[in-house]
Amino acid sequence: MTFRIVQLTDLHVFRDPDTLLKGVAPFRFLEQVIHQLQLLTPQPDALIITGDHTHDELPESYTAVRSLLTPWLDRLWQVPGNHDDRAVLRTVFHDRISGTADQLIQFDFESAGWLCLGLDTHVPGAVAGRISAAQVDQIRSRLQTSSASRCALFMHHPPVLLNSVWMDAIGLAGRELLGALCTAEPRIQLICCGHVHHEFHGQLATAAVRTTPSTGIQFAPDSDTPKFVPGCPGFRIIDLTPGGYTTEIQRISTPSIPITN
Repeated sequence: MTFRIVQLTDLHVFRDPDTLLKGVAPFRFLEQVIHQLQLLTPQPDALIITGDHTHDELPESYTAVRSLLTPWLDRLWQVPGNHDDRAVLRTVFHDRISGTADQLIQFDFESAGWLCLGLDTHVPGAVAGRISAAQVDQIRSRLQTSSASRCALFMHHPPVLLNSVWMDAIGLAGRELLGALCTAEPRIQLICCGHVHHEFHGQLATAAVRTTPSTGIQFAPDSDTPKFVPGCPGFRIIDLTPGGYTTEIQRISTPSIPITN
């Protein structure tokens, strides 16, 4: 049995589909990513968005994202990023996100011998993220009740340092708590994140940490200050099986070339 997940991240959509961010229109690139996703065989069993659905955090922007995701609404799972508004996200995706107002937006499902958990690292008004001791305790408790032999976590902010001065400054507070849990719980084998707008491979105890390119603008990982580069937007494919997983990045062919930095 194979369970296929597609991860989209850092969409940064505006209400006006032609509004530019660093010289490119995020909505237009998302349209191209969605077109490529529609051609994927087999189609995903789950579509996971790891934050930054919009850039302006307006209801109309979330509604535009929802419209593009219509084919996968029955298998959609979401967590917020720093550019999200929990209350608005929850209102527009009311049939996929439970809870009220500014409660954490997280998810939990099992398939193919895997427990998949979505973690909310959003801090209102901040760019950096946070995972609390209470959240880590929830993960620990959920693992204790699960018969799954493996676990994957999905979150916006990476729980490791990337050796990038400016990216690490807006990283995840509390990552040492998650690191301690991963050390104690080897079933956590994969952590998929966004936030940094490029592909990165890291390790947290026995867990592989993978970041995924944005569906829009791409960041330079080797710069000490914010810098945008002409990379091609894309998404991550994750195939889970009882014996492990495989993952790869697919990109569209159009580079998101920024006009200004």
